[in-house]
Amino acid sequence: MKQAVMYGAGNIGRGFIGKTLSESGYEVCFLDIVPEVIDAFNKDHEYRVRIVSNEGQKVDTVKNVRAVNANTEEAIETIAACDIMASAVGVNVLPHIAENIAKGMRLRMQRSGRPLDIILAENQLDADKIMRGYIYQYLTEEEKKWADENLGLVEASIGRMVPPLTPEERAGDPLLIAVEPYCQLPVDKEAFRGGIPDIVGLIPYAPFSFYIRRKLFIHNMGHAICAYLGWLKGYEYIWQAVADEEIKAAAQAAMDGSAAALSKEYGVPESELKEHVRDLLSRFGNQALRDTTVRVGADPVRKLRRDDRLVGAALYCMEQGVAPDMIVRGIAAALKFAPEGDKAAEKLQAALKQDGLDAVIETYMGIPASGELAQLIKKEMA
Repeated sequence: MKQAVMYGAGNIGRGFIGKTLSESGYEVCFLDIVPEVIDAFNKDHEYRVRIVSNEGQKVDTVKNVRAVNANTEEAIETIAACDIMASAVGVNVLPHIAENIAKGMRLRMQRSGRPLDIILAENQLDADKIMRGYIYQYLTEEEKKWADENLGLVEASIGRMVPPLTPEERAGDPLLIAVEPYCQLPVDKEAFRGGIPDIVGLIPYAPFSFYIRRKLFIHNMGHAICAYLGWLKGYEYIWQAVADEEIKAAAQAAMDGSAAALSKEYGVPESELKEHVRDLLSRFGNQALRDTTVRVGADPVRKLRRDDRLVGAALYCMEQGVAPDMIVRGIAAALKFAPEGDKAAEKLQAALKQDGLDAVIETYMGIPASGELAQLIKKEMA
């Protein structure tokens, strides 16, 4: 049986990539550091995924799985021998897994010499370059030359939404995960070194920056705007925000703006991208996801950075000659987002009170307070 390594047994690892690899005929070895999770995998060698929608739910059982503690020699051996690998650990954790990957690659180079392809399910622009930099810190010059030719770091765009489970649901089954039906996996076609694998739902595409921007500037941006405008109106759930015609219209207009900008740069038909917008809004309205405005809007400091979903989308639209009016409304809503317990939101509110809007625009958004976008934001906040 073909062997796959899934670094990270969290929501995306279990609910999307690991499941997809299993369905594609791989035995999947999860690398993780949580003992309870590792033990649960190795007890039954299967886990359940609940697929939820407004039409109801079904439960799939994912088979042929096991787990290894990521901090062991066995993990390195597993990397050395696998046919395909993926990571879904979060961008901040990538530096901490790089050494193990380097060690596994080194063994592979010495033994079989087979290329190693790693699908990076991290939703980070230039995740491949970032990860290569982390891994190369642990390689000799000779190993770097081998890796240049044989280490494929494959960016992926992760669109599947994974709702949180209740503590009661988790207690009853520590591996249970709930997901929406959507399961397409766009990947960077040009990054593979060992050939494009036969994986269910895989969409190899080039230039891949299109899919990364589509995810960040349409999906993530639209989701965030629904969250911030919804929270300001007192809605608990995202589906409630999307059911509000005023919020839905604002989110759709913002997402259509990004669609127009992407169409201009990449030549993808605007009608195709707008159809994607309609599909996303329908998916955001999935009541079974139980996704809250507080969770989707969490950490507005990160989401307001110039390279992230809101300010990044507005700047991108302006570069392409598209007015970012409704994105600016979303930015203003993010600046008012202040749920109890969100440390980043508290920090942002304190900065607004103490330092003023101009300082927040320059410090947190990384754009000049005298610039065109800043003027639009200040007008919206007035």
